[in-house]
This record gives sequence, C-alpha cells and structure tokens, in this order.
Amino acid sequence: MNDSLITVRYVKALYQLADEENVQDAVKEDMELLLLCIKESVEFEDFLHNVLLQNSEKLKIIDNLFKKILQDLSLKFLHLLIANKREMYLLNICHYFISYYKEKKEIKEAAITTAKALSISHRKEILDFITNKFKIRVELQEFIDPAIIGGFILRIEDQQINASLGAQLNKIKRELINS
Repeated sequence: MNDSLITVRYVKALYQLADEENVQDAVKEDMELLLLCIKESVEFEDFLHNVLLQNSEKLKIIDNLFKKILQDLSLKFLHLLIANKREMYLLNICHYFISYYKEKKEIKEAAITTAKALSISHRKEILDFITNKFKIRVELQEFIDPAIIGGFILRIEDQQINASLGAQLNKIKRELINS
C-alpha cells in the first residue's frame, strides 16, 4: 500500500469521526500542532520513525507529551497510528488533514504583503472585503516587505491584486521611459 493511499484513508476516517463528534476545528488545530512539533523537533520526528521502541513505550511518551493538550479524538488517533505501526506517516497525515479540512469547509488560502504589519482593524476590513467580494472564506497569511513602500499585494490562489505604491511607481517609471 503506498503512502498517499494510507494517508488518505486515515485522514478521511479521522475527519468523519471528528465530524460526527463535531470537533473538526479542534482536531485541525491538533494536526497543526503536531505538524509544528514534527517540523520544529528533529527528536520528535526521529521518535516517530524509531522502530526499536516498543509500542507501549511510544504510547507512554505520546501520552506524557500530549494527553493534556490534544483533543481526545486526536490522542486516540495517535494511539491507533502507533498500534498499526503507521506513526511514520503522521507528517503526511497532518498536512493532508489540514488541506482536507479547508476543502470541506470551503476555506481558501490568501496572502497579503504590506510594507508594515497590519493593525487588527485593517486585517478585519481586508478579511471582510475578501469575503464579500469573492464570496469565499479565507485564511489570511501576512507578509511584510518594506520594498513595496505602501499599499498591499493580495494573492488568493492564482489571482493577485497589486495595489502597492512600489508597483505604481514602477508603472509610472516605465511610462516615462517609453514616452
């Protein structure tokens, strides 16, 4: 059985259970936390791939690390992965679960680049604008690039709105050079 098939089966089963228990949001947050742990801790990733550790030892470590942090369903899911010797797929499962969750909830990813950090009120205005204009829910990532001078660059999937002062100045510069 290949990696992607294993990942898809586990993710769909976990999502279905989370949906039945109405804890999809919490499980998604758990998957984000586990993903962060794997990416930030080489030791944790090595632990997941360690075939010399007994399942009972792995379960104790998982419980010590996550029992008070993770949703019950997420913890049971980790136990199931370990029992089935599938814990090495956790990274892919986390990635795919988050993606599957966004697909099911019809959440699109958007990125905004500004010259300086957005205030809370500006962030809310931008989210409201995107929601109303494009009729979609978005998860907004913020990036700071002083080179754009002012304004913003908004990217939603393959669409981009460049309302930056830097782009406007470059446009004027090209027009002056070409005329």
